Amino acid sequence: MLRPTLLALLAPAVPLAAQTPPCLAANDATSVASGAITSYGFAGENSFAWQVTPAAGLVVQAARVFTANTTLTGDRFMALELRDDQGGAPGARLGGGAWQISNARPAAWQGCNLDQLVVLQPNVPVWLVWIEPGFSQPMTEPGGLTTLPYQTRSGTGSWTAQTPNAPKFRLYCSQLDDVGSVPHGLGCPLSTGWFPTAFTNEAPQLGNTDFFFETSGNPAGAAVFAVLGWDPNFTSTAVTGLPPSCLQHTDALAAVLLAAGTGNTRGPTFAGHAALAFPIPNDPSLSGVFFAMQAAAFDAGAASPLPFGTSNAHRITLY
Repeated sequence: MLRPTLLALLAPAVPLAAQTPPCLAANDATSVASGAITSYGFAGENSFAWQVTPAAGLVVQAARVFTANTTLTGDRFMALELRDDQGGAPGARLGGGAWQISNARPAAWQGCNLDQLVVLQPNVPVWLVWIEPGFSQPMTEPGGLTTLPYQTRSGTGSWTAQTPNAPKFRLYCSQLDDVGSVPHGLGCPLSTGWFPTAFTNEAPQLGNTDFFFETSGNPAGAAVFAVLGWDPNFTSTAVTGLPPSCLQHTDALAAVLLAAGTGNTRGPTFAGHAALAFPIPNDPSLSGVFFAMQAAAFDAGAASPLPFGTSNAHRITLY
């Protein structure tokens, strides 16, 4: 971890930008949400699915839902998937991702980048699937304006149709960003066909000691290097030994070795996910300081001389 004395040497970076609007959303105009919590499914993690039919073609790269889980302790996770429609029920997985629950985070918009670019066709239904470990606030709005067909399942059981309700979700045709927090570049495909991604659900605010970077879409159980940089003008560069699409998107000030998880949303790890704690001191002199993180995952099935896949970089500017 870099010390605050080193952080203070960095120059202010780029101006802060606002969050990119979603390209498809429902019931996201308010913070009104269910006050209930989900059950703890003894057959395994819980899955909730809503049938979404876009009016226009979209290429979805990320998703957020409005939820919280302040009940369970330890490392727990949530996941989102887009699945095709098969006979009016969720079918094959088109893409997805996972993020780590922060018990300090109240009900808020949170989510992940997807490990595939998911192409949605006009008027062709797909299913948005939210997977959670139990005791979470449902991502629904009582009396919400937009109600959608709704199904549930426990563990890997069969899907069961329920009364339609009003999910609170946002799909993005870009990777996750927010104030002072933006993606840079794209990841490259692994031998699994997935793309590793880097993102955060935390605000890079001074005094946010709970801040952490996340990466998902990596091979389960793989070694993952979290590469940290501090040059806002770094130009994405090809790396000798990697496939041409696997670019270096940040300078390499430091690298931290992580391990991608192998579990499910119940924890203590999630398959393909890793996190890097990055507590931000409450020091006004750090306002405007820039950092970037990029993940490089070992890919045992890669045919390249360097058997790694790289994610996008995620850039933050402290404020």
